[in-house]
Amino acid sequence: MARQKNLVRRHEILRNTFILLKKRGMENVSLQMIADKSGISKSLLQSYYPHKNLLITEIVTNFMTAVLKSLNATDFKELNTYSKMKIFIYLILEQGIQDEGVERVVKSILSDSDSLDCWSQILDDWLRNEGVKHELGSDRQVQIGLNFIVTAGGSLYIKRAELDLDADQISDIMVKTFMSTFLSMDESKIDQTIDAAKSALQKYELATLTQTINEMFDN
Repeated sequence: MARQKNLVRRHEILRNTFILLKKRGMENVSLQMIADKSGISKSLLQSYYPHKNLLITEIVTNFMTAVLKSLNATDFKELNTYSKMKIFIYLILEQGIQDEGVERVVKSILSDSDSLDCWSQILDDWLRNEGVKHELGSDRQVQIGLNFIVTAGGSLYIKRAELDLDADQISDIMVKTFMSTFLSMDESKIDQTIDAAKSALQKYELATLTQTINEMFDN
């Protein structure tokens, strides 16, 4: 019973944190604001999450996991891992472009080194779960590649208006760079991978993912 109550309280804290992040952005949200929004004291909040970074990391992990789960959609199941990676990155960035609140969350993630590291680690774990990690060369090489594309892609996203880039173009650059520079893959395979991802995305309803993200802390 106590464990269930703690789980419910954690979800409530995470939901309220996500709401505040969407409204104000990471830099303008304090632990006290989260405690007030959750109807608890700051000391009780810190018994669950002693530091703001722990809360943010859990928000990032849940957000990314919700997007990864969308890759189980029927339209994506037959795609190779790198087409799915392109879709994963595109969906995260496009969510930010389409939703002003989510954009504050995405920008907060892309402006915070701990959150970027979390994104890189989630991608690394996902490649392992996909069963392709062993094909990609040394672990260090893959980690360098993921860190590079996440950091560089984040910078492109933040400057996208100035550079006249959209989510499709940024995700193309990130995946092409990873496949060519860090995995030394053939250009024709890279082009086929990107084309397959674009074709699958034409059939995907972004509103489905939007609903999933908005409800990810409701249970």
